[in-house]
Amino acid sequence: MRSPFFYRANSTKATTAPLLLSVLLLLLISAPAALAGDDPRLATTSNLTIFADPSSSYAYHGCFNETTDLPGTTGRRALDGGINEVKPGNMTVQMCQAFCKAGGSGGPAYKFAGLEYSRECWCAQQISGLSVQSPDGDCNLPCDGNKTEACGGVLKLSVSLIY
Repeated sequence: MRSPFFYRANSTKATTAPLLLSVLLLLLISAPAALAGDDPRLATTSNLTIFADPSSSYAYHGCFNETTDLPGTTGRRALDGGINEVKPGNMTVQMCQAFCKAGGSGGPAYKFAGLEYSRECWCAQQISGLSVQSPDGDCNLPCDGNKTEACGGVLKLSVSLIY
């Protein structure tokens, strides 16, 4: 019985095998990029700006860690007791601040507005004492609605404070 890897020099298989191998290798190399989809963790960049709008009633307060995975928090968030909004594909810092200022849909303005994971907006009257400030570079995910702005990170919140 012949080995399946044995090819005659003039065989068509002799030229198609390396070609097939090359195509498969190319597919394997490009697969992670194609599978990434809209996962913002794969779109981090160091060219993000921290949103600052003099007409906004919020000012940037810093990058803070999320507390859901910390011991003793029972899953409570850094910005707990308020409201939240998730807008895949659309969220911006300005949109989140406006949502928190309006109290969601007509409630009181929230003191803190925080963005996490490119698309999540969290509003609360206080920030958990367990949440500590992180370097601004840890909030390195672009906003879904404006890829030049920082919108938190993975378990990191870009926090603004009303003044």
